[in-house]
Amino acid sequence: MAHQLYMQGMSYNREDAWQEQANCKNKAFELFEYQEKDSPLAKDMNFQERQEFNVANFELAAEICIECPVFLQCKESASADDKYWTVRAGEMPGRFNSELPPEDPGRYCQRGHWLQAGGRCQFCKREAMKKRRANAKLDS
Repeated sequence: MAHQLYMQGMSYNREDAWQEQANCKNKAFELFEYQEKDSPLAKDMNFQERQEFNVANFELAAEICIECPVFLQCKESASADDKYWTVRAGEMPGRFNSELPPEDPGRYCQRGHWLQAGGRCQFCKREAMKKRRANAKLDS
């Protein structure tokens, strides 16, 4: 969140004055933030589409970072939270790596949920049941 504030040109004190020189200042903060499945920009995307979207954003953000005059200050001042959710000093957010599917065999369902084994997606199955129950209540 502090990343977002300095990109919008806000500064807290002289210690943070380096942020005024950041290449990401006044750039779209969405390029630097991990987009969750409920994020407005990614709400209609399946898992794979969202991951590709995040990778494309992070690559653009890294290009902005690589030439930044305050590259080292950005990295040194980043909290664990900053590093988990946002691109800092050109490094991909930790959240991105924590959501990757495991290396074991599996597949994605039609809606993009990772299935470790064969069979139906339990999440999609639950959602379908909820819809059927809601429709049954409306019909009665």
